[in-house]
Amino acid sequence: MAIAQNIDYIKRDLKNKHFLKNFRNQNWIPGIVYGKGAPAQPIFLPARQFNKTLQVHGLRGLFSLVMEGEKPAMVLIREIQKDPLNGNIIHVDFLTLNMDEKVNNQVSIQIIGEEDIIKKGAMLQFSLKEVEVQCLPQDIPDTFICDVSNLEIGDKITVADLEISEVIELVTDNDALIVAVLAPGRGTAEETEAETEAAEGSTEA
Repeated sequence: MAIAQNIDYIKRDLKNKHFLKNFRNQNWIPGIVYGKGAPAQPIFLPARQFNKTLQVHGLRGLFSLVMEGEKPAMVLIREIQKDPLNGNIIHVDFLTLNMDEKVNNQVSIQIIGEEDIIKKGAMLQFSLKEVEVQCLPQDIPDTFICDVSNLEIGDKITVADLEISEVIELVTDNDALIVAVLAPGRGTAEETEAETEAAEGSTEA
């Protein structure tokens, strides 16, 4: 079962841009919480705590919005807006969840064993960094582990190769490439495959 990471918040009133700028200068991030059957709630997040949470746990997975005197709200992060100049977060959208209804969400892929590929004198071509799944909120995985340590040149891993619980349904195409092992100096996996097919065609001719 997924563990929800707590995020503190306070409610905010919709006022003018000057009011919003003052709160940003005091290290608060504006956000909005929305979901079925409830009006959207504007909020403020403490920037330091929120940024630290994202650094440790990432932006995928379950979160619990917590404020004193209020019932915690289980949410997913649906959008993060950043300042194009300094990269600071300037707004966050949260989707509230019904824990009894399935939801679509992106789950990150963690590649391990890359050093073993390097020792073999090969290189990795990375493609997908995350996949989309559908499941109950409490079943959302923190990440999918993709071990490449035993792969050889020419091998590849697709979405179909991931170890996924029976309670989770994949939305991303099973044939989508996650990572491929290439010889040093070669092109992409698609280019290498095309070259191989061309070579085989020439031999048959």
